[in-house]
Amino acid sequence: MNNVINFYEFRRHRKIKKFLHFVVVIGGITIFFVFAYLLIVTGMHHPTEFSSYIEPKP
Repeated sequence: MNNVINFYEFRRHRKIKKFLHFVVVIGGITIFFVFAYLLIVTGMHHPTEFSSYIEPKP
């Protein structure tokens, strides 16, 4: 009976490990797409279009 309990515990840990691996992969893909989106958005709106913090003296 002790072997059966250990077997089920092993299967549960394997499922948890698969789930954590899935979460890490999805998180990495999400971070990559957010980073690519930010690069595209900042690339379209060039920094020269924004007002300068240093005002020219008259």
